[in-house]
Amino acid sequence: MANVRKRMIDIVNSVPNNFFNDLKPTEMVFKLMKEYINRYGEDETTIIPGSDKHFNYETLKKMIETGNPN
Repeated sequence: MANVRKRMIDIVNSVPNNFFNDLKPTEMVFKLMKEYINRYGEDETTIIPGSDKHFNYETLKKMIETGNPN
């Protein structure tokens, strides 16, 4: 978990100042999650409910498109 926290802080510190401009809080979270997954491949701390797989870009894409990860 400490690695994920450090990675998130590194991402926030590395993106342009306007990276989150005009986004709602939920949109900010999704954008940050997408950036994390793009850089590290998957979120190794989060298991997709009902599976043994880690959260990844395909799951995020499905959630954004349908509002449901299953």
